[in-house]
Amino acid sequence: MPYGTVNGLSLYYEIDGESDAPPVLLISGLSGDHRGWGPLASMLSGYRVVSFDNRDSGLSQRAAGPYEIRDMTEDAAGLLKELGIARAHVVGYSMGGAIAQELAISFPQLVDRLVLLATYDAADPRGAALFRGFASLRRELPREEYIRLTLPWAYTYKEYQIPGFIEQIVKDVVEDSLFQKPEAYERQMEATISFNSRDRLHNISCPTLLIFGEDDVMTPTRFARELIRGIKDSRLVTLEGTGHLFVRTRLKEISALINSFLS
Repeated sequence: MPYGTVNGLSLYYEIDGESDAPPVLLISGLSGDHRGWGPLASMLSGYRVVSFDNRDSGLSQRAAGPYEIRDMTEDAAGLLKELGIARAHVVGYSMGGAIAQELAISFPQLVDRLVLLATYDAADPRGAALFRGFASLRRELPREEYIRLTLPWAYTYKEYQIPGFIEQIVKDVVEDSLFQKPEAYERQMEATISFNSRDRLHNISCPTLLIFGEDDVMTPTRFARELIRGIKDSRLVTLEGTGHLFVRTRLKEISALINSFLS
């Protein structure tokens, strides 16, 4: 399995596509890993797609102590350098969108076009309380009970009406051997809620596409409005009737939007 050593940490990654194709970097969200993108890599036709596990996630090394989004951004930048990629399109989901923003702000030479999915520019007290509550539940509850209590925040009432959909998700997570341990989740979560790019968004100069779920209650569209106001060359697509985890429910639409934007 391919690993890169970046900032003293071993990071797992996968590459799909031809070696001479334009590169795309996928950055996962809180507690997610490369598997969460599903078949997106193969649906981004004509690109060399790199997906990886952030520190504390999936098959990558666990951190020894607290860190910030800036540290995870340096991981992403370091991985691109290790892979010999001088410049890439960057797609970030949720927490990965925060990392992607920081990459475009702090390492602008690395980012060609930017795609931000269901993300935010600055945490708020409500969001911090929500995610710290998730962390508490993760420590105290059996895994299945935790999943059943938290999934309603990620999916809409319409998505709950899809026959067998939620039950399959619960089954997959209960059986997941890479399910993130509470201490790793808490380190990522604290990095997530301490992030703030609001006063620095004007430094993002690359073309940017934002995709948000209309009914997302975790990263609601008010964050999209802040991002649009701050990023000069940006546009927003809102997906009707979907929540936070639309990468799983609306992948065909998302891949078409990304393909169109990158081309």
